[in-house]
Amino acid sequence: MNARFHIKPVYLCCVLLALDLGMGPARAGIILDDSPQDSTAPTNPTTPPKPGDTSTPDKPATPDLLRFSNKDTLHGAFLSFDKDGVHWKSVESKDPIVFQTGNVTEVKLDSHKPPANTPSPNQAIALTNGDVLPGTLVTLDDKSLILDTWYAGKITIPRSMVKGITPLKGGAGTLYEGPTGMEGWTLGNNGNRAKSWSYRDGALIATSYGTIGRDMKLPDASSISFDLLSRGQNQLSVCIYCDQVENIGNCYMFQINNNYVYLQRYSRNGMSMIGEQQPVMLRGAMMRSDKLHFDIKVNKATKTIWLYVNGNLLKQWTDPGEFAGSGTKMIFSSQQGMYAKVSNIKVTTWDGKPDEAAADAGKQKEDSIKMANSDRVSGKLKSIADGKAVFASSYADLTIPLDRIEQIDMSSVGADQPKKNANDVRAYFADRGSVTMELQSWDDKHVIASSPNFGTVTFSPDAFQRLLFNLGSQPAADEGGDDTAPLDDEEMDSN
Repeated sequence: MNARFHIKPVYLCCVLLALDLGMGPARAGIILDDSPQDSTAPTNPTTPPKPGDTSTPDKPATPDLLRFSNKDTLHGAFLSFDKDGVHWKSVESKDPIVFQTGNVTEVKLDSHKPPANTPSPNQAIALTNGDVLPGTLVTLDDKSLILDTWYAGKITIPRSMVKGITPLKGGAGTLYEGPTGMEGWTLGNNGNRAKSWSYRDGALIATSYGTIGRDMKLPDASSISFDLLSRGQNQLSVCIYCDQVENIGNCYMFQINNNYVYLQRYSRNGMSMIGEQQPVMLRGAMMRSDKLHFDIKVNKATKTIWLYVNGNLLKQWTDPGEFAGSGTKMIFSSQQGMYAKVSNIKVTTWDGKPDEAAADAGKQKEDSIKMANSDRVSGKLKSIADGKAVFASSYADLTIPLDRIEQIDMSSVGADQPKKNANDVRAYFADRGSVTMELQSWDDKHVIASSPNFGTVTFSPDAFQRLLFNLGSQPAADEGGDDTAPLDDEEMDSN
């Protein structure tokens, strides 16, 4: 028999890729084909597309994305994980390929979506290692917190590992809390509109020049807070009380730079400082940190604006002229060449009275509760059960319904944090939050993982949309553990 061995190029490429990256056994199909080669016959016959169908019928959907340490990427489908590594199905391979995790940095799981009837979480539990777990708080005592979740049932977390508790449904004064996607946000009219801002893992991310805005329905007295993590050419503008979302118009504009913040009156006729005010320098750790928490409080009646950074009052401005903002909208504007990540945005109504002092939540000697009306009490959080918190203050024991609480910050005294493990994987939930854990196994029905924060837990694989491997070699990150790798062109297009 005159057999002719024919190695199809696409399979050869897949094998060479695996060998080049030093990965495990590649079960890609090398086809030994001894049949006559008819150059005129289609190798992949397909059914003609239906009218109006713009899809490519001979190429299966490949929604997931695998990223390697050398920045190469491979589309396909994430099948499973075990002791051998990541099992991956590529359209270029007949059989699944196994990639050792030493060369894998990220798996993007666009094929995974939470079930349509998934209940909305009532609280977000922030842990001392930077993880944030969404769910419904069942109980808290002096030893542990129990969180009920759709994705893993009830999870028990040591109290010493809990950093804070944030209600997600907000009180009557909550106007916006997110982001949870791009819905409701408007990209500005600029030349790079499609790639300026995108959404990922509970944050708005900018990788080039552009604006993104939303009508927050800002009232006459408002409180605006957000986290900002930035890299590179660091200059972000935050515009409040704008009269439109597509372009920056009549508003107040904060310019945030590496070393300073300044506030300007902005109109279509130009910009001006408020009175003779000069830029305000960031202080101490603020200048050395890539991640900052901002609180902006505005009293339109008195034309006064307060700015807090990391819980500390940085500056108070009072406009001697007319109030410049003529709308209720808010805009974030990024500069060319920078990377900015804006998360944990919250806008609420406010009573117009600034806090006498704001504590740094990172180094609290006592537990503290902030009420929906902005009142704050410090003391000892004794317990939470049946939707109520029992709080011991210096003057009395208080029983407070959870729906009246805006934020709970735990004392840093006695706080504990798990040690980092070389095999840790950070998994990002589909809507908000992330969890750091050691994966044991993953298939189409169950994810089994363990962590000092909660022991061994079985998760639903539909809970996650992204996995990060080799956390020690990821790009520099803030203390909270969020990665700061910018989106590439392909990711921005997909968003």
